[in-house]
Amino acid sequence: MAAGARAQNKAATRVNAIGLIDYASPPTFKPGDWVRYQITGESELGMRDNYEMTVLIAGQELFWGDSCFWVETWIDPKTGPPLTIAACMSYSIFRDTLPLQHMQMYQRKQVSDLSEDGKARESVMEPGSSVLKSRSLFKKPLVWVIDTVGQDTVITPAGEFNARKVSFRQGTGATRTTGDSSRYDEVRENRMVWMDLRVPITHVARESVENIIARRTWMLGRSGESSPLQLRERGLGSARLVAMGSGREPRLLPPNRRFPSAVAQQASAKPAAKPAAKKPAATKSTAAKPKP
Repeated sequence: MAAGARAQNKAATRVNAIGLIDYASPPTFKPGDWVRYQITGESELGMRDNYEMTVLIAGQELFWGDSCFWVETWIDPKTGPPLTIAACMSYSIFRDTLPLQHMQMYQRKQVSDLSEDGKARESVMEPGSSVLKSRSLFKKPLVWVIDTVGQDTVITPAGEFNARKVSFRQGTGATRTTGDSSRYDEVRENRMVWMDLRVPITHVARESVENIIARRTWMLGRSGESSPLQLRERGLGSARLVAMGSGREPRLLPPNRRFPSAVAQQASAKPAAKPAAKKPAATKSTAAKPKP
């Protein structure tokens, strides 16, 4: 959850928090539910982060027949104006066995600002042309290792939680050739997460993150003489729950998208039974009856 560290004098940027939601559990949230975290981070190159981030379920919508929910992410830095982005996500992601790897495929729309007349500028998220031409729908996923460590008590400004401690480790590597040399870059992320179902939306009470970038190089055709894997950058970050609640108003989402009943009713509604066809009423004959 903790964002990568940025330069200490660099302005904060928008963050889309769709990756922070716990898709492994059924969606029990409702519009207006929110959580707020204190995000801090630092790296060995002198980068720093320190800001508050709020994740809000801003509303619900039926988009092309697909039941969706809106997520607003608020970034409130120590200095500078607040930043907000809204994303429309399909509820179908909760049925995916690899939700984080396929997450972008479930994002339907995005709003990052308002027009001059105060209306939200919505952009539909469409797959790139390379995705449509590729034989493989999804790129090669990251290597994930997930392990439940056990129960642990974590104390936050929002309260004390008897949390389930979970370790997430992921990484990827790639080799590139430039001129007469080759290089191998490796990126790894180690996360320790304290999870409690009492925390809405994310179920995360606390999280610590370690990001590592390493590299080794060699002359073209001499991979056996490659240099040892050397550390290029190491960053540490943390996210701590500071508040949570319900009934909060969105910053970007229009009022007509905030009501939960519209999606709930339409998504669960069954087609109305057709009335039984009425038999034609018997008509009296107007023909003259023959006299006896």
